[in-house]
Amino acid sequence: MTLQVTEVTLRFGGLTVLSNVSMNAAAGEITALIGPNGAGKSSLINCVTGFYRPQEGNISLFGRETTGLPAHRVAGLGVARTFQHIELFQGLSVIDNLMLGRHRHLKGGALSNGIFYGRSKREELRQRAAVEDIVDFLDMPHIRNTPVGLLPYGLQKRVDLGRALAQEPRLLILDEPMAGMNVEEKEDMARYILELRQESAISVILIEHDMGVVMDISDRVSVLDFGRFIAQGPPEQVRADPAVIAAYIGAPAEAVTGEATGR
Repeated sequence: MTLQVTEVTLRFGGLTVLSNVSMNAAAGEITALIGPNGAGKSSLINCVTGFYRPQEGNISLFGRETTGLPAHRVAGLGVARTFQHIELFQGLSVIDNLMLGRHRHLKGGALSNGIFYGRSKREELRQRAAVEDIVDFLDMPHIRNTPVGLLPYGLQKRVDLGRALAQEPRLLILDEPMAGMNVEEKEDMARYILELRQESAISVILIEHDMGVVMDISDRVSVLDFGRFIAQGPPEQVRADPAVIAAYIGAPAEAVTGEATGR
């Protein structure tokens, strides 16, 4: 199992953001994490990636207990993420932003890398070759030297994905990668995600509000509502779950169940 979250509770003062949340993500699968705004999705991901430390519960990655590990240690295990709000260096080119994702793979110290000669030069060229493969995969050769701040929003989201891929993650967490995109941009992003699953062993956790995309590309879906875990399973099962329907349309679960059964 790539990720195992067991009865995690997270509080900020007197506010309980997550309450006894449990979920898992299997190797090589796309696991969607959905729920209404404020359900606790990003908070759960922040616990997984080490930005938050839950007061209760356990988190394990790749069979290793990681509860409470700082973010850089979690990243070092092979976890990369994109962010709901773009966190790129706007004045740097696409290539330079992607090279930042290669930081943990660089060998040598600050002095040797600063000289850019011999071994350090070969290392730099090796990392740039890896980045160029990502540029090709994401269809970005035409913007490779463009400052990110000059790119339209949809392409910036693609660069954000590329920087995460540059880390060569075993687990890729995508926090609303299609937010603000038009239909064509969403289709491109969905295609990239599906190709990743087909061509590599990367596990993907996808936070997304577009239910059409979620149901089309996910292997399993986990659902949060008001910080509580309410469902997990195949997309078709979750889509028909009365508690999930109630969370999205605002009706009591009993009423939805009664309407569905004709009572």
